[in-house]
Amino acid sequence: MIYCGECGAQNDEQNERCVRCDTPLALPADDPDSVTGPIPARSDAAARSRRIVLPVLLVAMGAFVLLLGGWAAFGANLPGSGVTALRTPTARATAQNVASENGNATITPQATSAEGRPTRATTASPALPSSTARPTAAPTVTPSASPTSSPRDPNVQPMGRLVFSSEAPVPGRPSAGTEEDRDIYSIRVDGTGRVRLTAEAGFDGQPVWAPTGEAVAFASERTGQRQIWTMNADGGKARQLSDDPNGSEFPDWSPDGTLIAYEGGPEIASDIWTVRASGGGPVRLTANQMLETAPAWSPTGDRITFMGLAGKHFHLFVMDADGRNLRQITSGNIDHRFPRWFPDGRRILYNTRTGGNSPQPGQIHIINADGSNDRQITQNNQGRNGRAYPSPDGRYIAFNSDRKDGNYELYLMRPDGTEVRRITRTPGDDFEPSWSP
Repeated sequence: MIYCGECGAQNDEQNERCVRCDTPLALPADDPDSVTGPIPARSDAAARSRRIVLPVLLVAMGAFVLLLGGWAAFGANLPGSGVTALRTPTARATAQNVASENGNATITPQATSAEGRPTRATTASPALPSSTARPTAAPTVTPSASPTSSPRDPNVQPMGRLVFSSEAPVPGRPSAGTEEDRDIYSIRVDGTGRVRLTAEAGFDGQPVWAPTGEAVAFASERTGQRQIWTMNADGGKARQLSDDPNGSEFPDWSPDGTLIAYEGGPEIASDIWTVRASGGGPVRLTANQMLETAPAWSPTGDRITFMGLAGKHFHLFVMDADGRNLRQITSGNIDHRFPRWFPDGRRILYNTRTGGNSPQPGQIHIINADGSNDRQITQNNQGRNGRAYPSPDGRYIAFNSDRKDGNYELYLMRPDGTEVRRITRTPGDDFEPSWSP
């Protein structure tokens, strides 16, 4: 069959003219075997014109692309010419490694060839042998186990708030400036935004932030004996949790915020207890014949450290969170007091006993949780230093010290004892800093 190029009608191959419009019939000149259906009508002159123009356009476009690429390369290599090379794939910058401060991700650079062009295998999967590359169209983002920048990075400034106790005078209330007149305050770590949270008669102290930052646990004598209380971070809605006839003090939150560990029982043989933060009956973790106090949960919640009066001196102990596997990690003729875990869960901060005839009175130390690598980080000639608390990222330590004018104030320093800066300047002594999460 032959299709008429004018009207599209079907004709026998023997016909010389279309049976419908009487137009002369002819097979297409391009490819006679390719005709399987009607084709648009066109004149022979138009067909010849398209066969000539299309190749010419293709040649012209190719020449333009070559000329454009040559001009970009030429201009980029002219010193001081001010000509910027076009952003072709070869000039595109590859990704750089990025290590964020907070946890953070590492962006692996895209692999490039010797000419600077991206190769198809841009990253290698850590689960595969090093010789096996996985093709991908974009850099792979791999979580980093810990911050990669130095803890001494000057660009990383301390942030957050501290909650602490102070014997500063309260307007409108008689004050003798003693422990029994302590109240709880919070302050930004740069020393601004000081806020008083309690104003009860008697002792309010030993504050510690909840893991959420929404509440504070503390010890208070507002009902007689010291007991464990909680309150909102702004000081509102105080609630009593313990009711030990011998008193309770030195609370600390579990990392999940459900439990509070504390010291309870007779002073000569007090034990470590826990109580639910929502309220309920207490659970005793230890039953040793010594004074045990100042418990602190590990960051993972599986261990608790505390100070115990072993013989004539306080020493540090570590146990499982259920009270099992108790072990002493310090020894010697010096008091080791108020332990606090570093965020890495491997090291513990503590301070030696202030005053007395100790060879290192009132100094702050860091020790491994197994008792190894004990290091003093404050100087013997810098007053009495105590109650150290690390920042959530472990880059700074808050502590109280009387190194200036004999008045206890709050200070910050690096974990190696350098870059000490003062936070508070109050007429009363400031103690017991706790860093907000």
